[in-house]
Parts: sequence; structure tokens; C-alpha cells
Amino acid sequence: MTVIQIIDAFTFYGLDIIALAAVTCALVQVAKLTFLKKFNKKIVTFMPILFGITLYALYDGLCHLSVKWLFDNYVDVIEHGFSVGALSTLVYVWYEQFVREKKCVSATHGVIATLIAGYVPDERVESAAESICAAIQMDVTGNGASRIAEILNADRSEDVSETDVKILSRLIIETLAHLNAGK
Repeated sequence: MTVIQIIDAFTFYGLDIIALAAVTCALVQVAKLTFLKKFNKKIVTFMPILFGITLYALYDGLCHLSVKWLFDNYVDVIEHGFSVGALSTLVYVWYEQFVREKKCVSATHGVIATLIAGYVPDERVESAAESICAAIQMDVTGNGASRIAEILNADRSEDVSETDVKILSRLIIETLAHLNAGK
């Protein structure tokens, strides 16, 4: 078999779309961890489509060894690239739903994480929220606000004062009291 026959067999069965979707998944994950970290999540949602179209255009250009061919058949290139991006998105959703181990986040944890965001650096919000949840669950003295203040003082941002921490710790206790009163 010649290289052209191998490529034809590869494209006939749609294996090129599957392979490019796998590469797109990997590229999008790397991009999310690096330069797309600070982008709006809604914009990041469309990255698999854009990466898929770009990768398919590169692949198709290499298969036909012609940039002119890409411009003459741009509709096919965009259509197949969209298929690559859609399959990549589908694979990612399957991974998130069935493979990735989910952290069971309670309502309490979610409320605490939301309240302390902005007071604690972003990379420490989850761990601080977990510590606060554990401290509240183990507290039998009824003095949870002071324990929360200790945890927040250890993890707080530089621009957050101790007064802010005390107020925030009381706010957390009051919010959780109202949240649990509804149960």
C-alpha cells in the first residue's frame, strides 16, 4: 500500500476525525491549564471547535499538499473541523460524567467556598473551605467562629485585615445556621 492509499483508508472510515479529536482534547486540556486559565469559561467552551477546525485544516492541507485546495474546499474543511471539535467536546463530556472521580461537595462546602472567595487566594479556596467544613463538623463547643477565623488568618490574602476575617467568620456561621435551619 502506498501512503496515499493508507490515508484514503484512514479517512474513509473516519479514523482521521477520531485521531484529530483525541489530539484536540489533549491540546484543549493543556491550553486550559496554561494560557486559557484566566479566560472566561464561556469562551473556553468554544476552544475545541476552533482547535478542531485548525487541526483539520492543517491535516487536510498536508494530505493534499496544497493551500489552494483548502481555500477551494473551505466548506468541507470547516465541516470536518467542526466534526473534530464536536467529537472532542463529546469525549470530554463523557470523561467528566463517567470516568473522572467526582468530589462530593456538600452544600456547606459550596457556600463556604463562595463566601471566602476573594478573601483567600484562588489556589487555596478549596483547601480552606474543606478545613472550615471539617472544623465546623468537629466543633462541639459552639465557638466555631473563632476556629474559622484561625483557619482564615492562616490562608487569607495579604490585603485582608483581621477585622475582615472576624466579620467573615461570623458571616459564615450565620449563613450556615440559616442554611441548616431550613432542613
